[in-house]
Amino acid sequence: MALKREGRVILLEALTPLHPGAGRGAGHVDLPVQRDEFDFPAVWATSLKGALKSTLLLSCDALSSELDRVACRRRVLLVFGPETDEAHEYASAVSFLDARLVAIPARSLRGVWAYVTSPHLLRYLLRYLEAAGRSTAGELGKLLEEVKQAAAGGGAVASTDRVLVGDNAVLNEMALPAKTHDAAVRLASLFPGEVGKLVGEQGLVVVGDDVVGEVVRRSLLVQTRVRLDYRRKTVASGGLWEEEYVPQFTIFTTVLFCTGVKAAKERAERFAENDVKKIKLQVASEEAKMKEELQKKYIGMISALERPDAVCGEVFKAGDGSQIRSLVFGGKETVGKGLASVVTWET
Repeated sequence: MALKREGRVILLEALTPLHPGAGRGAGHVDLPVQRDEFDFPAVWATSLKGALKSTLLLSCDALSSELDRVACRRRVLLVFGPETDEAHEYASAVSFLDARLVAIPARSLRGVWAYVTSPHLLRYLLRYLEAAGRSTAGELGKLLEEVKQAAAGGGAVASTDRVLVGDNAVLNEMALPAKTHDAAVRLASLFPGEVGKLVGEQGLVVVGDDVVGEVVRRSLLVQTRVRLDYRRKTVASGGLWEEEYVPQFTIFTTVLFCTGVKAAKERAERFAENDVKKIKLQVASEEAKMKEELQKKYIGMISALERPDAVCGEVFKAGDGSQIRSLVFGGKETVGKGLASVVTWET
């Protein structure tokens, strides 16, 4: 019997510069961002899932009742997978694909900046829409072929003439022969929600795959950081380095796959036994009552989360029931980096 699962395409729009770090780099940048196999910026699935799981667990701490906080954390673990001591009990009910680059802001001689993409980057989005079973994939596939042909030969096509200077689009100090094209207009209109609104306002330019790598490279930010020796007011030993950032407004896409929770109802008693120990009880005799109450809650949770669509509905739901609209991931959070909005690509 085939495993039932539901796929949802998610867009991430950078609200601040992002640093999904890849560790120490071998190139001229000491701390580069994560990249895919074709050297385009990416956010690995582990970074996404870990950040979201942590955000949801922290949201449980805002609940007033200790019993509710414990039950909230158990709900998160049922969806995202258990902690190490229960890893043998069940697996995660959700999985993410790596977030791939779809469009990146580029400096424009007209209009300050515009979104830039290419057939290669659009193909990332197409494959993800197909994997999630979204009907939009068919329309995107047709538009992809149209803009690919129109942008052949080193040219570019734009969704608006606001980014054109005569017969060119000057992007990141690169002059490219460009023209407006109906396929680019329709392509820009495909993006949903606030992301679609921003793409429409700023304009979308589709360039060829032979130049998009250079455009993307010039859009990335490199910031030099210094750590001072405060007594001497000089740079501390080893205290000069460079960090790479993906610019604000960059758009990534990922896919969220959901199945029903994999924990058996029979394990509810074991979960309650483990979790009741985390509650500070005023009277020791309350433990049995609390355990019974938790066990009932957990049986209800597991029953409610047997369907993949129910699990997907919990992924971006905070402890108080509100929807998470933005997410912090990557490094440098305390210096204003790493915030991205989350937009689900609706059918």
